[in-house]
Amino acid sequence: MLFMYVHTHPVEKCTATKMDENAKTFSKLQDEAKKAGIKIVGSYVAMHEHTMYLIFEASDLAPLEKCLIPLTTWGNARLIPVVSMEQTLAAVR
Repeated sequence: MLFMYVHTHPVEKCTATKMDENAKTFSKLQDEAKKAGIKIVGSYVAMHEHTMYLIFEASDLAPLEKCLIPLTTWGNARLIPVVSMEQTLAAVR
């Protein structure tokens, strides 16, 4: 199953200048995801909007939520189950 993680934060909480902290947090996220059998399909940032988008492939929600705990202190987030456009089109035919 695919999940879209959308993270936003206010300018005051931005960690863009804390490269070491960002690298450690993202590295830990990658390690925990790998241990849990979760694949990070894509990661994107809209820098001027202070928004991050991560796409995960996971068979269970609970381990994914656990992996994302470190990011929850940075701002607000949504974790949304998504399907491909092909799956959606097949479902409505």
